[in-house]
Amino acid sequence: MTTPAPSASTVPLSCPPKEVGRCAACQQPCHRYGHGANPLCTQCRAKVDAGRTKASAAT
Repeated sequence: MTTPAPSASTVPLSCPPKEVGRCAACQQPCHRYGHGANPLCTQCRAKVDAGRTKASAAT
């Protein structure tokens, strides 16, 4: 079994290596643990936020 190569859109993280984990949606490395962490990477978080604004605008 081979490990997939990191995508070209990978952005260097500004958190310590021990706080890096995989995004819950796309599995790309992100700041997953520790202070200021989120289970989603910035791209997936932006998609969720965009969906929330569409849903609130529709009501």
